[in-house]
Amino acid sequence: MRGHEPIIAARLQGKKPPFIFINDFPCKTDWADYAEHATVSTHMDALHSLDMRFVNQINVNVAALSENRAKGLFEICKKAGASLVAASHVQMDKPAHQQTGWAEIWRGK
Repeated sequence: MRGHEPIIAARLQGKKPPFIFINDFPCKTDWADYAEHATVSTHMDALHSLDMRFVNQINVNVAALSENRAKGLFEICKKAGASLVAASHVQMDKPAHQQTGWAEIWRGK
C-alpha cells in the first residue's frame, strides 16, 4: 500500500481528510506534497494483509480494475469503520458514461 502514511500521521495529530481515494491500480500517491486529495494505491497488494484502520470515520471512494478486488476493498473499508464507502469496478477503456462494471455505495451508521 502506498500513500497512506501521511493519513496516519495526520490521524495521530487529531486531523483527518474529508475523504480518501483508494485506487487498486498504479497512481500518484505523493498527494501530501502538493496538498491534493488523499490518495492511496493498493495495486498488487494482498487484500487480506491490508490494515485500513486509517479510514475510520472517513468517506472513502474505492476504484478497482476487477470486480472481485473492488468488492474486497469495499468490505475491508466497511469493516475498518469508514463513514461511507463508494466502490466501483472501473473499466479504463471506457468513458465514465459508458461504464458497466459493478458499483455500490454503503453508508455506515
